[in-house]
Amino acid sequence: MSPFALPRRTVSLRSLLLVAALLFVLGGCGKPRNVVQLLPDPNGHVGVVSVTTKGGSAELTRAGCAVRVADAKSAPTPPEDLTEAESEALFGAARRAMPEQPVRFLLYFESESTKLVPDSLRQLPEVVAAARARNSLDISVVGHSDRAGSVEYNIELSRRRAAYVRTLLVKAGIAAEGMEITSHGSGNPLVQSTKPHEPRNRRVEVTVR
Repeated sequence: MSPFALPRRTVSLRSLLLVAALLFVLGGCGKPRNVVQLLPDPNGHVGVVSVTTKGGSAELTRAGCAVRVADAKSAPTPPEDLTEAESEALFGAARRAMPEQPVRFLLYFESESTKLVPDSLRQLPEVVAAARARNSLDISVVGHSDRAGSVEYNIELSRRRAAYVRTLLVKAGIAAEGMEITSHGSGNPLVQSTKPHEPRNRRVEVTVR
């Protein structure tokens, strides 16, 4: 059973039965007990799922559509749209049990500096609010630089940028023990550019989980 968008794949009946049992799928009105529904992922994208048994196959290509499978020898039913009530009854508890998707913030810096640009400084309250809303104790703070300067210099500059952001978050009340800082220097650019002073690569990436 797949409550989220997936790339094109074949779903075996064995996995359907296992997931159906775990989610306590209830059959009704003589309908097959095993149900696969395709929903968008957290970003709104919809994939394609192919459900195959010995009796045949069916493809889910539209958000909200579903097929039912009676047994290994029976073909899946034609795709149909589940009502909101049935979708909630079958998959609601599983969806609510899924962890929230991480939230990522990009904070940019002045050239060869640990000074945040004004727009990024104004964005800090959003980072703090996300960490507080999740009671997060898993925050990564990763420093980056452009290609100006030596490899060693950029690694150290990136480390200082990450440490500076961590300091600002701690001052705002976010627990330091929940944060991990790392430095990538210029080795992981956000933008491939021939310019050594690419402003979009002078950044700290903060991921709140």
